[in-house]
Amino acid sequence: MTFQIRDRMKQKVLICTDAIFYIEPIGSLDELYRQRQRWQRGELEVAKDYMGKGAGLKYFFSNFLVRRMMIDHTFIFPKMIWMFASVVLLFLRYSPVILGLSYLIIYGLYVSVSIVNFLCVELLLKKFENERRFYSKLFWVVFCLPLYNFICSWFRLIGSLNESAENKNWNSRGFKEESGNIVKVVKGDVRNLERK
Repeated sequence: MTFQIRDRMKQKVLICTDAIFYIEPIGSLDELYRQRQRWQRGELEVAKDYMGKGAGLKYFFSNFLVRRMMIDHTFIFPKMIWMFASVVLLFLRYSPVILGLSYLIIYGLYVSVSIVNFLCVELLLKKFENERRFYSKLFWVVFCLPLYNFICSWFRLIGSLNESAENKNWNSRGFKEESGNIVKVVKGDVRNLERK
């Protein structure tokens, strides 16, 4: 709906800072896995339908969807590359201490971004004393958000891969089912290697 308003009516959609709504929390890793894949696939479909000619990098500052796609999709890959590169660097005899310190610095940067977001929400909740008090007690979550976002970025990457596959079924498999399939494929590959 947001994109239809922006595209067809040429209107802007603004945030309503004094609206409060409550949602049910995700009950399991399986639900989170399915939800993030659906969101990712939906975002890619919306981008395909509404970005049109304004999808170039030169529209980074004028089209928020280009910014969103750059942040959500382009910045996922450095996370993945750094994770795999860390393992390779250990085999190349890089210092585990230096790698550990680099992870601590990266974690600290992510926590600082989470703290800024937390403080912004605190300001938005200024008018709502009960909600602000409840939210303030959850400050500890900012220290868990980097790990949570890292896990969600993997789920989103899988959602992107599933979107590009021929099967356009929105009822994606759950985390347990897909991880079980991965184990089967790896075991099959190992058996094939052993035969050779």
